[in-house]
Amino acid sequence: MSKKRITYIHIFVWLFAVFANLPYSTLGKNSPPQQIVSNIVAFLYLMVVFYLFYLVLVPFFLNRKKLAAFFGFSFMTVLIMPFLGYTMLFFIRALFDGSFQNFYRGYSIKMHMSGYFPVLTAAVFGSFFRVIINWFSTMNQKAELDRQKVAAELDLLKSKLNPHFLFNTLNNIDSLIQNNPERASESLIRLSGIMRYLTYETSTDYVELDKEVEYVNNLIELYRIRIKSPEDIQTDIHGDLSVKIAPALFVPLIENAFKFSIFGDKKPGIDIHLSSENGTVIFEISNYYDKYSKNHETTHSGTGFINLKKRLELIYPEKHQLSIETGESIFYVKLIINTNGD
Repeated sequence: MSKKRITYIHIFVWLFAVFANLPYSTLGKNSPPQQIVSNIVAFLYLMVVFYLFYLVLVPFFLNRKKLAAFFGFSFMTVLIMPFLGYTMLFFIRALFDGSFQNFYRGYSIKMHMSGYFPVLTAAVFGSFFRVIINWFSTMNQKAELDRQKVAAELDLLKSKLNPHFLFNTLNNIDSLIQNNPERASESLIRLSGIMRYLTYETSTDYVELDKEVEYVNNLIELYRIRIKSPEDIQTDIHGDLSVKIAPALFVPLIENAFKFSIFGDKKPGIDIHLSSENGTVIFEISNYYDKYSKNHETTHSGTGFINLKKRLELIYPEKHQLSIETGESIFYVKLIINTNGD
C-alpha cells in the first residue's frame, strides 16, 4: 500500500471521527470558550495517543515480536496517559481562571477512569490500524514478489530458449572438437550444467551458494572459450558457500561485463571476486570498457540492471547494498547481501 493512499485513509478516518462526534460535542454558539478549547485539546490528545501506538509502540515492539515489552509498555502508557491528559485540561482551566491554586482540585479515581476508556480506545485503534496497514503492505509486497519471481523465471526461460548464446557456444565447441577434444567435452559438460541449473534450481526461492558459484563458473568458462585471451578473465571465490541465496542474482552483472568489456589492451579485462563470511555475501566485478563507445552509457541502465534492483529490493529489503562506479575506463559493481534470517 502506497504512502499516499495511507495518508488519504488517515485523513478520512479523522474527518469521520470529527463529524461523527459533532452532534455530541459542546462546540455550539453558546458554548463557553474554555469548554471549546478543552474539547479541541482532548481530541488532539487522543490523536497523540493513537499515533504513539501507531508510530512507536507497534513498530518497535509488536512488529519485532517483542510481545512482553509491547504489552508492558502499553499497560503503563494507557495507565499514565489519562493523568497527563487531565493535567493539560487543568492547565487550560487555570489559564482561564487566572489562578493555579488547587491545580488538581476535583481530580479523583473516578475521573481518572473516565479518561481511561477514551485513551484505551485510541490505543487499541492505533495498534489495530497499524497492524492492518502492515498486513496490507505485506500482502502487496508478497504479490509483487510473486510477480517479479514469475517475470524472472520467464526471463530465465527466454535465456534458455534464446539460440544466440547456445549457437555461439556450440560453434565454439565445434571448433574445439578437432583441435582440443578434451576441452570440447569439458565445455559440453559445462553447458549441460547450465541448462540443468536453469531448469531445476531457478524454480526455488533460494539455492545454496555453492550451486550458484558452480553455475557462475560454468558461465564464465563458456565465455572464456570465446575470447582470444582467456587469461584476461580473473576470478577469486572463497568463504562459506553453504549459505543460501536467491538464484541468478549475479548473472546480469556478469553478462553486462562480458558484453561491454574490452580484452587484450588491459589486464585483466574482467575481474570477479566473490566472498562469503558470517552470512554476508560480497560480489565484486570490474571490467575495462571503451568510454568513447556509443554503448558505454548503457552499461548499467539496461533491463538486466533494472530487474536486478527490483529483485533485490523485494527479496532483501534493507539487507543489501548495490554500488556502481563508472571510472575513466573501468566499470565497477559491488553487491553486498546479508543472508542472515532468510
